[in-house]
Amino acid sequence: MMWSLRAPLGRLSFSGVAAVLLSLSLRSVAADGSQDLGTVLDGIKELSTYKDLLKQYPDILLQLPSFAGITIVAPSNDAFKTYQGWDPKNQSMVTNMLEYHILQGTVSTDAIPEGPTTFASTLLTDPAYANVTGGQKVLINKQPGDVIVFTSGAGSRATLIDGDIAFRGGLIQVVDTLMVPPQRLEPTMRVAYKDLTAFLAALYAADLVPSFADATNVTIFAPRNSAFQLLAGTLSGLTKEALARILKYHIVPGQVLLSPQLANGTNLTTSATDAAGSPIKAHVLRSGNNAYIDRSQLVQPDILIANGVVHMVDGVLNPDAPGVQPDPAIGTQPPVFPQSGATSTGSRVATPFITALPCTSDCPVPTTASANVTEAASTSAAGSTSTSVRTTSSKGGAAAARQTGLVAVAGLLGVGIGMVGVA
Repeated sequence: MMWSLRAPLGRLSFSGVAAVLLSLSLRSVAADGSQDLGTVLDGIKELSTYKDLLKQYPDILLQLPSFAGITIVAPSNDAFKTYQGWDPKNQSMVTNMLEYHILQGTVSTDAIPEGPTTFASTLLTDPAYANVTGGQKVLINKQPGDVIVFTSGAGSRATLIDGDIAFRGGLIQVVDTLMVPPQRLEPTMRVAYKDLTAFLAALYAADLVPSFADATNVTIFAPRNSAFQLLAGTLSGLTKEALARILKYHIVPGQVLLSPQLANGTNLTTSATDAAGSPIKAHVLRSGNNAYIDRSQLVQPDILIANGVVHMVDGVLNPDAPGVQPDPAIGTQPPVFPQSGATSTGSRVATPFITALPCTSDCPVPTTASANVTEAASTSAAGSTSTSVRTTSSKGGAAAARQTGLVAVAGLLGVGIGMVGVA
């Protein structure tokens, strides 16, 4: 079932940005919905940091009058103190954060049903974090005991600590943690969801990363590492073209389909094609609380990325077996590919395609000596060769490797390299 969280309250009653900013002075007020945003924020001491950010970055407020009601998911003062890498002087970081914490439409806690995940669009439209139509999304879930959780990029969870604070034009929901704008596909899978590194590596092996990571509005069904390990003997022997065709069956282009939208019986048009060039469709089946794409079960739905959403599944999908049905009565479905060779899983088992991942830290770098040997090898009649080695004696090489690793971490945190100590 789809749930709408938008309830128009009329155009925001701001008399311009200047009026809002001028009202940001210390005084205590009652938030009954008749007062402007600045006055209400003045009366909430736990939002003084958030209020100060709005004063420093007033351009955010220029967007508000165009929406018929908004919801501000405002982090508490402690939330800013505990967020690693937070830099209030980083304009891009602060702007994206402020935009991502403003929801389009009014989201009242009473309108959120207990159990199913709902979602709302935000004001964040920076393509680096929101290569989707209509603004980046936030997931909302009401748990037993009226505990409301906002889930954002990298699976970050912010819990509501004070809700439904009304101001003229919308509501404020106070949370205990900053929401993280979703990152690109690569850092999401490599850093935040390491159980998807085999899928990412397979994309690199098939030269498909740009097709998956740069496209606008995508839904990706990504098998976890164990699914690839079970089929290591089968998949590793495929040509690049055959592997690419299988992987294309795991992406639905042009649509961001969150789990509530995966209705039972839906046929999903993928990027894979049959011999006639027609798109192949995957099939959605729901049984109780479980959802399946063909025979593969969703085990971690709704992983937000910059250009859409990823759903982790427990099996590799087969474009030559579209619509194959699962047996919901059994816990683990058999693979839809023939198995050959070793079929073990676990952290000690080699993961297929993993060597295709680009190195990001502690990378092999040639020493001066090995570089000379390599040069000599190219002219040596004996044909001797040299190998690259990991080294910490080469100052330039070590610094380059360290910087590359920090790029990955900084990319996930949304911070610049200068913030993590690289000159």
